[in-house]
Amino acid sequence: MSQKILCLHGFTQNGPLFARKVSAVRKTLQKAGFETVFLTAPVKLEIADLPFEPTNVASLGGSDDSMRSWWPNSDSNPNHYKLDQAFEAIKQSIIEDGPYVGVLGFSQGAALAGVLCQHIHKLHETQPVLKFGIFYSGFRIMRPEHQHFYNELISVPTLHILGSLDTVVSEERSMALYNSCSDNTRTLLHHPGGHFVPNSKDFVTRVVEMVVSSTSSSPPATEPDVVNEKISETSQPSDDWSAFDTIGRA
Repeated sequence: MSQKILCLHGFTQNGPLFARKVSAVRKTLQKAGFETVFLTAPVKLEIADLPFEPTNVASLGGSDDSMRSWWPNSDSNPNHYKLDQAFEAIKQSIIEDGPYVGVLGFSQGAALAGVLCQHIHKLHETQPVLKFGIFYSGFRIMRPEHQHFYNELISVPTLHILGSLDTVVSEERSMALYNSCSDNTRTLLHHPGGHFVPNSKDFVTRVVEMVVSSTSSSPPATEPDVVNEKISETSQPSDDWSAFDTIGRA
């Protein structure tokens, strides 16, 4: 039976779109015996919710009806930044498709994935503690009401992949999530591009190796964290969201 990985897309994306954007990782994980489940976020976005001009909607890869978020992002919404809807959607996914051995996320989805590394096993009795987390362009959610999720360091193995030219999620914000993880189980990689998931063979190999080692019956011995390792990447950004810099800030 395949082990399942929960995959969480970024702001304005959806599950099927994210599955296409990480096709190389998805196919290689499948060959290694893992099933990837791409959940679509519960919050439907309107044009007014976007931090950029409506003329840029087409560049997101879908219609405005397909744009989703893991939490409400409008100050006028009484549920602004509440994670209740996201947790309920993930709980239902656990019931229908789980349990999951790990989580993989991009941008806003990676921020939520960081929370789930500490919290997902509390959502449903059939879901155990995750064995790993993979964060592409992730960040720590800085809202005061969510800081209790970071009271303890994330102790499961985590892989943080950052773009050196990312103008959407700054390295400072990504490092806040990285520093919320145990230095004995975290690994940091850089690619020389922007805000996208690198699909080159080197990066895909590192991701799959991390997943396999984290889920093996004999986990590897603890090693110090890897900082500032850089791998060449020739892929181009999938989206250009220069106005997205405030998403996820307090």
